[in-house]
Amino acid sequence: MTTRFTDELMEQGLTYKVLTLVSQIDVNNEFEKLQRERGLGSEKHRKEVSDLIKECRQSLAESLFAWACQSPLGKDDTLLLIGHLEKVTVEANGSLDAVNLALLMALLYCFDISFIEQSTEERDDMIHQLPLLTERQYIATIHSRLQDSQLWKLPGLQATVRLAWALALRGISQLPDVTALAEFTEADEAMAELAIADNVFLFLTESVVVSENFYQEEFYIRRIHNLITDFLALMPMKVKQLRNRADEDARMIHMSMQMGNEPPISLRRDLEHLMLLIGELYKKNPFNLELALEYWCPSEPLQTSTIIGSYLGVAHQRPPQRQVVLSKFVRQMGDLLPPTIYIPYLKMLQGLANGPQCAHYCFSLLKVNGSSHVENIQGTGGSPVSWEHFFHSLMLYHEHLRKDLPSADSVQYRHLPSRGITQKEQDGLIAFLQLTSTIITWSENARLALCEHPQWTPVVVILGLLQCSIPPVLKAELLKTLAAFGKSPEIAASLWQSLEYTQILQTVRVPSQRQAIGIEVELNEIESRCEEYPLTRAFCQLISTLVESSFPSNLGAGLRPPGFDPYLQFLRDSVFLRFRTRAYRRAAEKVIYRENLFSPYSLSKVKELA
Repeated sequence: MTTRFTDELMEQGLTYKVLTLVSQIDVNNEFEKLQRERGLGSEKHRKEVSDLIKECRQSLAESLFAWACQSPLGKDDTLLLIGHLEKVTVEANGSLDAVNLALLMALLYCFDISFIEQSTEERDDMIHQLPLLTERQYIATIHSRLQDSQLWKLPGLQATVRLAWALALRGISQLPDVTALAEFTEADEAMAELAIADNVFLFLTESVVVSENFYQEEFYIRRIHNLITDFLALMPMKVKQLRNRADEDARMIHMSMQMGNEPPISLRRDLEHLMLLIGELYKKNPFNLELALEYWCPSEPLQTSTIIGSYLGVAHQRPPQRQVVLSKFVRQMGDLLPPTIYIPYLKMLQGLANGPQCAHYCFSLLKVNGSSHVENIQGTGGSPVSWEHFFHSLMLYHEHLRKDLPSADSVQYRHLPSRGITQKEQDGLIAFLQLTSTIITWSENARLALCEHPQWTPVVVILGLLQCSIPPVLKAELLKTLAAFGKSPEIAASLWQSLEYTQILQTVRVPSQRQAIGIEVELNEIESRCEEYPLTRAFCQLISTLVESSFPSNLGAGLRPPGFDPYLQFLRDSVFLRFRTRAYRRAAEKVIYRENLFSPYSLSKVKELA
C-alpha cells in the first residue's frame, strides 16, 4: 500500500514540485511577504522563522534524496534534477549548501550500480528495476544531455556528474549482453576525461567533502567513497595516465628551476588533487565505517577474531580483485615518488590510516618501505616514504640546528626564521608528522614499536628539536606528535620527566638568568604578535593527554618543589585568563581556548592535581 501510494506521487510529478519549491522558497522573499503582513516579531522570532524556512527546503531536498537512494528516478525526473543542478552556485566559503548537496547525492545515486558486484538475493530484481540497465532511451537521453558542451554555472559540479556517469557506463560495459549499448559504453573514457579536465577531484575536495553537512549523512560518505574507488578500480589506465602526466610535469618543473625560470603555469595537478581528495575523505570517520580498509590487503594471516581486510563486512580467504587493485594503487603511487606529489601522497596516507586496522597496515607499509629490498628498488637513498628515511632526516635536522642553538640570554633568535629548514622541507616534515600522529594515535603497537626503536629514538629527537630555533607551526606539530605518543601510560611517565629536563615550559627559575625561556616566551612574544597560537594549543593538547594518561606524584622532585603547580599556573594565568585580551587573526581560534583543549576527564584530573 505504501509503495503504491509513493509511486502515484512520483507519477503525478512530485519531483517537479519538489524542485520547483526548492527553487522558489527563499528566506529574503518570504521575509518580505511576512514583513508586509506584519508577521515578524522580535529577533528571536525572526531567527525561528528563518530556521523553519531553511528546514522546509532541506526536508524537500532530503525527501528526493531518500527516494533516489531506494529507487532511481526515471528519465524525465532525472533530466529535471540535472536541469536544477545546472543553475546551482556555491556559498561564500566555496562549498555546496545542504540543500544542493542532497540533490547532488540524489543524482549520484541514480547512477550508482555498485550493487552489481554484490552477490545478494535482491541483485537480479534490482537490475531489472534500474533504468540504466533496462531502458536504452534513458541512457541515450542522459548521455546526450551530459555530453552537451554548454557549461553549468559550476563546472566542477558538471564534472562530478560526468564522472559518475562515465563510471556507470564503465560498470555496464563489464556486464554480459550489453552489445546494444556499445555506442554509449565506449564513450566512458571520453566522458571521464571531460570530468578530469574540469578539475573534478579539486571540486569534490573543496566544495563537497569539506561541506559541514557532508559528514552528517552516512550515505553521502559511502557514495563518494564508491565514486573514488570505482574510478581507481574500473579505470586503471586513466590512473596510470595521471601518474605519467605528474612525472612529466615534475621533470618540467625541475628543468625550469635548473634554468632559473618559473614553472609553466599550464601544468595540471590532477593526481595531486586526487590524492588530496582521498586524504580529506577518510580523515574523518564519524560513523566508524573505516571504509579506507578497502585500500589495504593484509600481508599476514589473521591473528584475531576481528575481520581484517574484509570487504563490505564479509571475511574472505582471498581479498577480492577490487581490494587488490586499490592496495596496488596505494603502493605504486609511492614508488619513485616525484617531489611535486610527495606531500599529497603523505596526506592521502594520513586519511587512509584513520582507524585501528588501517593504522596498522599503514605502519607496516612505512616499515617495509625502509627495508633493504625496497632501498635497492628506490635507489641508494631508499624510499622517502618510510620510517627509516623520516626519523633519519629528523636526526640530521636536530644535529644541524642544535649547533646554532642560541644562549638563554639571547632574545633575538625568537624572531629569526629557521636557517636550517626551508619552507618546502618544513611542509614535508609537517605532513609526515601528521601522518605519524594519526598512525600512533590509532595503533598502540605502532606507538610502542617506534618509541622503543634503539636507532630512531623519536621522543628524544623531537624534544631536542623543540629546543631549537624553528617556526611555531612546526613546533606545534612536534608537540602534537608527542601527545600521540603520550597516549601510552609508560611513555607518558617518561615524557613528564623529559619535559622537566628540557624545560619546554620553564618550571625552574635560575637566579642568574636574565630572560625567561620556553613556550611562555613564544606565546607572549611570537604568537601574540602573529595573532595565531598553534604552539600554545598543541602544548595544551599535550598536557591534556599526559594528565589523562599518567601523572607522576614526584614530578620535578630534585629540581623544584614537586607537583603540577607550574603547569597549572601557566595554563591559568597565561592562557585562559588572558585569552579575551589577545588579538586573533582567525576568530574561530578564539573559541578553541574555551572548548576542546581538554577532555572532561583531563579537566577533572587537572582540578584534582591543583
